[in-house]
Amino acid sequence: MCANSNDSSSSELTDAGGGSSVTSRRKLLSGLSTGALGVAIGLTTTPRLARGADPGKLRWAFEADGDVRSSPTVADETVYVGSRDDNLYAVDAVTGEERWSFETGGTVGSSPTTADGTVYVGSGDSSLYAVDTATGDEQWAFETDDKVFSSPMIVDGTVYIGSWDSNLYAVDAVTGEERWSFGTRDRVISPPTVADGTVYVGSTDGNLYAVNATTGGEEWVFETSNKIASQPAVNNDTVYTESADGNLYAVDKATGAEKWTFETKSFRLNSSPTVTDGTVYFGGWSSFLYAVDAVTGDEQWTFDTGWKIWSSPAVEGRTVYVGSLDGNLYAVDTVTGDEQWAFETDNRVFSSPAIADNTVYIGSDDNNLYAVEIDSTESDTSQGTSRGSGADEGTSTVGSSGFGTAVGVAGVGGAVFALHSSDDET
Repeated sequence: MCANSNDSSSSELTDAGGGSSVTSRRKLLSGLSTGALGVAIGLTTTPRLARGADPGKLRWAFEADGDVRSSPTVADETVYVGSRDDNLYAVDAVTGEERWSFETGGTVGSSPTTADGTVYVGSGDSSLYAVDTATGDEQWAFETDDKVFSSPMIVDGTVYIGSWDSNLYAVDAVTGEERWSFGTRDRVISPPTVADGTVYVGSTDGNLYAVNATTGGEEWVFETSNKIASQPAVNNDTVYTESADGNLYAVDKATGAEKWTFETKSFRLNSSPTVTDGTVYFGGWSSFLYAVDAVTGDEQWTFDTGWKIWSSPAVEGRTVYVGSLDGNLYAVDTVTGDEQWAFETDNRVFSSPAIADNTVYIGSDDNNLYAVEIDSTESDTSQGTSRGSGADEGTSTVGSSGFGTAVGVAGVGGAVFALHSSDDET
């Protein structure tokens, strides 16, 4: 099942910011002129973005054979990302060259997670895979009874992941053996979050569940009025979750009691919330990126992208980054809500950004994974979203610190793919 690829063929083209070259993977682009290449993958030799200030400079683009809705993870100078072409890719974070690819039997909308030399990812073939980060070889596969578009969370040697078979699973990270399963009443698309010995996960049955990480026993359940596909965020004593009913909920971490509800202008929310420095950031189908006070639930500002937001925001310094179905990656000031710049792709952006070493990585439905430079003046390394498996504070998501600090939302790519899939009537 593993296909190791060392396709070193590449094409050089001028980036949208001018001056530097970008590497694209596919032989389809080889032999074209620089101008033609720019058109082929949605780039030109001059900036195409009319909105706001100058866009971020493109470092490189890596092209898969299908939409890239999976959200990338960065570790040890490698970007891991899935594609609707059924593959998990390992891409050099500096050059954009493919290191290897691993072929599954279905769409990889799940977003990968790395730990101890292994990358874990779910697939539409109903399996969770453990793959060697160095070689791309399969270590083990854990089979569920339906598609796996949820994204894994790894804490203390256990992989937690949801499945369309309505279960949340706890799987031994080394052996791939099931430790326990917890049943909900509908598909589990939501990537789980683990904090202080409890797994928090949403279900399309409309409930947010708190499950004991060791035993798999239910601790409490919080009911909303529609599907939950996004990943919960845990900050201090509060769990934040979105629902397709258009509301953001703040729930007591210990008891499951509602603290407050923020009603949006959106009829659906699928973007996962990100919490940092007392603010919750999230997007909605209304086209707005929201900034809400984490304690009171009061709106601080909104930013209009012009079309639906499925992507989940990532925060670094004074900038929040988010993708939009209008095809852009936006950089927005966390204090004012003003646009700093936008980077345009050639199709919708479902993927969520990951940040490492002054670079934003994000996928697009134009089949590309992009690496976009962040101006060092935009970032304050003393700030940023708190991330990492099982973090007690900040948003508890996957990520790895092997290549700088990877900041991004784990697994929203799987959630948005599943809800946008033709197999689902949502």
